[in-house]
Amino acid sequence: MSDRIGAVLKAVAIAFAAWFAVYRFLPSIPLSFIAHETAALPNALKEPVQGERPGEAFSETRRGRSFRLIPRASYDVAARVASTERYRAGLSSDLLPWDFVLTWGAATREPAWSHVSYVQTGRFYNWSTHDLALDPAYVSSHTANTHLIAATGSIVSVLGLVHRGDVVRLEGDLVDVDGPDGFVWKTSLTRTDTGPGACETLYVRAITIGTRRYR
Repeated sequence: MSDRIGAVLKAVAIAFAAWFAVYRFLPSIPLSFIAHETAALPNALKEPVQGERPGEAFSETRRGRSFRLIPRASYDVAARVASTERYRAGLSSDLLPWDFVLTWGAATREPAWSHVSYVQTGRFYNWSTHDLALDPAYVSSHTANTHLIAATGSIVSVLGLVHRGDVVRLEGDLVDVDGPDGFVWKTSLTRTDTGPGACETLYVRAITIGTRRYR
């Protein structure tokens, strides 16, 4: 019996090592296995496009909990990802487990890209720089901590494969959320605000990485 258990453990260890090697050294392979369509490369130099309210409120159920999402505006942003954070605790993590720090415009290029540091904690982000030539107002208005709600299982998988430095395009709706036990989650509707309430909450209907668009 002990030999059999040892063989099983060895097989599990080999499988884990193989998975880690693929994930660590060949990250494009998992993405290629997910259903996608061909799209143009995201242009992170462009400003995000925010449109009119796209529709009526709708419900989403995650981990047995029901949430009501209220669209406030359509949103289309191409950005270079400066940081990602996965949250697993609390009611909010059931619906929006990922926060991405998105950067666009000159914030995606040198000197800003390597001279600005980003830290995510407690659903907020902070940035700092020692480069006195950078305009703080520009950096603040061209970076954002964005709470992400995946519309489909495919998008759930893709979000987990995004890393710092990736250029992505996110299409969807900025939403407010009502949930169980008085849960309320609001979205920002402007890029120039700072502090509490300044983060965008994005219901992601499509994500593009490279020339692959996932829905």
